[in-house]
This record gives sequence, structure tokens and C-alpha cells, in this order.
Amino acid sequence: MSKKEGKKGLIAPSFFMAPYRIVGKRLDRFLPYFEDLREDLLKADLKIDFPIYVSYILFFPTLAFITIIPATIILAIIFEASLILALILGFAFGIMGWASIFAFLYFYPANEAGSRKRNIEEELPYLASHMAVLSQGGLTPERIFTSLSMLDTKRVKSVAGQESKNILRDISLLGFDVVTAMQKSTKRSPSRRFADLLNGFIAVTLSGGDMTKYFLSSARGLMDSARISARQLVETLATIAELYVAVMVAFPLLVVIMLSVMGMIGGGIGGYSVMSIMYLASYIAVPISALLMLVILDTVLPSR
Repeated sequence: MSKKEGKKGLIAPSFFMAPYRIVGKRLDRFLPYFEDLREDLLKADLKIDFPIYVSYILFFPTLAFITIIPATIILAIIFEASLILALILGFAFGIMGWASIFAFLYFYPANEAGSRKRNIEEELPYLASHMAVLSQGGLTPERIFTSLSMLDTKRVKSVAGQESKNILRDISLLGFDVVTAMQKSTKRSPSRRFADLLNGFIAVTLSGGDMTKYFLSSARGLMDSARISARQLVETLATIAELYVAVMVAFPLLVVIMLSVMGMIGGGIGGYSVMSIMYLASYIAVPISALLMLVILDTVLPSR
């Protein structure tokens, strides 16, 4: 490999390590405040070290803050705003940018871990059935995880397949035995149910029990839980549908009718004209309500 190629290969790592190098020794004093992120990073399987991610949280919001302020001030002056107004807008948008990026980076691991938890629990009933078939064929635990790792492809993402790849990595690269690798996986798993399945697998492996019977009984229990969850999801969606009709259909119509009647009578509300309030309701309140409904649906519905 040439020196040029070697330098190209170091570009990405140098870029990603830049915030960590810039924050430097000052990072240690902030780490205790973000200790809850350590477990979320493991469960989210982001494959990034805890101190490096904390350096991202400290560096990028600050960079956005010191970049947005002068940019906003320059734009405000270009549009002929006063210097005081330009300064106020600059600091306001700077604080908003800092807070937005900080909140995104802080909550992203937990959100990713929650998404992985929902996905793997959706896969669990079929995963246990698949493992029962593999064990019936006489495959060893290592071979079972090798087969499960093939479930995760570029076209189809499987969290169970990703977890199996991590177990195989611990076995092949780090030199752990299969039981220790599974124990490590239970600690970083985002799903308690998947961890329980692995703990049972560990117990059966150590005791020399019948793996096929264990996976079949686990699959039946998980399938029953999936049926109960499906019924609860239907009930939840029915409640959300009623809320949607009330918030997005009935309430806007009621507001428009009331404001129309008030407009014909004359007057305003709180010093604002009826048309101004109608514009606020139509172009701000209704879109925000729709966005909140989408967030609720995204939280409730499975990703697949």
C-alpha cells in the first residue's frame, strides 16, 4: 500500500477523533454527568467508546453555537435589522441550535436502543422457532449463532442477526467461549426477553439438556405474548384514532366556526384580531398537532 493510500485510510478516523482530541483532558470532569449514556451506547450497538461520544455531545453543540451566532447577525444586518435586534436574534438562534444538537446527541442512543428492543422482540417468536429447527438438526451453539448471523443482510436488517454477529465476534476475535460470549450479550442486549432467552440457552448448554424442547417451549410462550401485544396494539390504535378525530377534525372545525361567528359580531381576543387568531390556529396549531400525532404513532407502531 502506498503512502498516499495510507493517508486516505486515516482520514475518517482522524475526523471522528477530532472532537475527542480538542476536548482533551477537560473531558474527565464531565464524564460523571453522562454516566447513564454508557449503558445506552452498549444497548444501541453504536460501536463507539463512551468518552468519545461524550466529546461529541460537548463539541458539536458548542461548534453550532459559535457558528450560528455570527451567521445570524450577518444575515440580520443584511436584511437591515438593528444591531440590538441582530444580537438578540443571534444569541437566540445560537442557544436554540446548541439545545437542539445537544438534545439530539444525548437522546439518540436511548432512542436507538428502544428501536432495537422493539425490533428484536418482534423477531423473538420466529427466532426461537428457527433456533429449535437448527438444534433439531444437531447444530452446536456456535453453528446456531452462525446461521442466525446470516439473517442480518444489507436488504433485511435483523437485530437478532446483529447480536449473533457480536457473539461470534467475541468468540472468534476475543477468544471467549460460547457461554461467556452469550453472558456478555445478555448484559448489552436492549431486550430483557432476548436476554432471558439467552440465559435459558446458557442453562441448557451447561446442563446438557434438550435444546430443541427448550426453544419450542420458548417459542410457544413468545408467540402467546406476541398475540397479547397485537391485541393491545389494536386497542391503542383505536384510542389514537379517536384522539385524531377529536384533535384534527372536530377541534379545528369548532375553532373556525367560533371565530367566524366572532368575526361577524366584531371584536377580538386578547387584543388580537379574529383573523390573526384564525391564521395562528390554521398554520401553527394544526400542523403542530399533526406532528405530535405522527410522533405518537411512530412511538407506538413497530418499525417493520
